[in-house]
Amino acid sequence: MTTRLIVSLLLITTTVLAQNKSLDNYFAQIRVGKYANVPAEVSKPELASGLLKSLSVHAADTMTVVRARAAGLVRTIGLQSKVATVRMQAVQQLVTSAKDKDTGNAGVALNYLTSFRKNDFSGATKDSLYAYFQRKAGNTNTLIRLLGYLDVQKAKNDLFVLSQNGAAGRKDRWAALLALSRMGDEQAINDVMNRVKRMPVSDALVYEVFPDLVYTRRREAFSYLLETLNSDAKNCESADPERPSRIPCAYRVMEMLAPAIGNYPLKLSDSGDVVTSDYPAALTQVREWFKVNKEFKILDDKY
Repeated sequence: MTTRLIVSLLLITTTVLAQNKSLDNYFAQIRVGKYANVPAEVSKPELASGLLKSLSVHAADTMTVVRARAAGLVRTIGLQSKVATVRMQAVQQLVTSAKDKDTGNAGVALNYLTSFRKNDFSGATKDSLYAYFQRKAGNTNTLIRLLGYLDVQKAKNDLFVLSQNGAAGRKDRWAALLALSRMGDEQAINDVMNRVKRMPVSDALVYEVFPDLVYTRRREAFSYLLETLNSDAKNCESADPERPSRIPCAYRVMEMLAPAIGNYPLKLSDSGDVVTSDYPAALTQVREWFKVNKEFKILDDKY
């Protein structure tokens, strides 16, 4: 064994021990209810794979809060990585966390999965999610939407049966229709749009239902959203509690369309707000953009 190889092995071993110690210290504080800063190693991409392996141990801990924090770190490491294998590793571990005996932890893990791209999911992880759905393990609403987003074709018949089952919960039936719509089912999207169009445009519709229409990634749904985008009717309340007033719902639609359309003329901040100092001008810009780009591209690679 060469001297260079020995030195390299020693450096790797030292690094692994250091990152494990850092994680152990972090979780030791969590265990006793203390505030703990996220280990600095989490932000180092070169340590991502090793950290994920170490976190798999904490994800199986007996304490609910430790498992929850482990899943949160897995999400952070996976999302900030640009390495496909690391992102897939993170998704696999979160799918495992979605089996958590604590339904709250399981639900959070499923929600974390919605932040990942389609190509971060392997066939095995999709099969696992479908198996969870078949077992009726809980958090059905989120799980159904994940199956639709990931286009898990083997789930289509199950989802259709659920969508027509009057004894099932209303939210689950609605989620099944949305998932089927996302998977290209014509009957489902027609049913969705017929229901939505019977409802008056208001804050309730915009905040509770319009995000579901965006989720479907169907052109029929987007065409309806554009009707509201182009309307000046003041059917929504302003977000300023100190100066309440009626405003066009178009502003909210302008924001929610941004992540779902290719080459969209506006960018969103991390908080989800349009990056602009002049909202009326931004709305005019978006309306003009759609007039020119009638065959706009709907992005389907994200949830």
